[in-house]
Amino acid sequence: MKTVSVLMCVRNVEKYIGNCIRSILDQTFTDFEIVVIDDLSNDKTKNLIEEFNDGRIRYFRNRKWLGLSKSRNLSVRYAKGDYVFFTDGDCVVSKDWIEQGLEFLKDPDCAGVEGKTYYVSEEYKPTFSDHICESKCGKFMTGNIAYKRSIVENVGGFDERYSYHEDRDLALRILRSGKIRFNPNMIVYVQQQTLTPEEIIKQAHIIKNRVHLFKRFGDRESMLWRIVDPLRLTKIIFPPSVFASLFFNTFKTSDDYKLLPFTYAKAILERLQLWKECARERVFLI
Repeated sequence: MKTVSVLMCVRNVEKYIGNCIRSILDQTFTDFEIVVIDDLSNDKTKNLIEEFNDGRIRYFRNRKWLGLSKSRNLSVRYAKGDYVFFTDGDCVVSKDWIEQGLEFLKDPDCAGVEGKTYYVSEEYKPTFSDHICESKCGKFMTGNIAYKRSIVENVGGFDERYSYHEDRDLALRILRSGKIRFNPNMIVYVQQQTLTPEEIIKQAHIIKNRVHLFKRFGDRESMLWRIVDPLRLTKIIFPPSVFASLFFNTFKTSDDYKLLPFTYAKAILERLQLWKECARERVFLI
């Protein structure tokens, strides 16, 4: 039985997975396993993981595509550790990441601990096409969070209705019975990724998950009254506002400029997804 299980759900992360696993294997704390759930990658992800040939790595490949929520529940089911540390295949964890998390988790009153997540580095200046994922003060993201496994199991794990924000839903349920503390010294870095027009359109589905968070918890993150992501709604009402990004973001390459018109298409698709889900769940959000 290991003290810690590091859980990752991955799909097509051949560009990042090597750096990710190396950073975990190089921890100051050594009594851990890595559980990888591969959700049908069709690149070299599997081969790169197997190249490590390290007994601490346990690799599982789904027989069919399950999505994040179901895959995360599988990782918890396979975990042998008393504590489960979540990160993603495109992340790099700090050398004392597990040690910092355990410092808080060993407190009987602490159900979970979240760390600080940077995109690339503390000094990096992103451009418009960067796929930025950061949490400098705590957002309950599975890129950098850990729990006592028994508590995750007691609340029923991840809600499989979610296609995104399943991590936030889990945290809000855990908070009903315990504390999730923040440790700024538990640090993760997300490796640099450039968004393509196809990827930014695919992101439109994310917004519908806000409906479930609002209905279940009254969660209003990124909301003004019942308006979800007001700035994105402004793009639909006043299309020229799309070009405001030219003044508030850094544009350096063709990748930055060619992405700009697709942000308007994304804004429209998002709102359609949101309102469709609102009708299904009988929730009023704008």
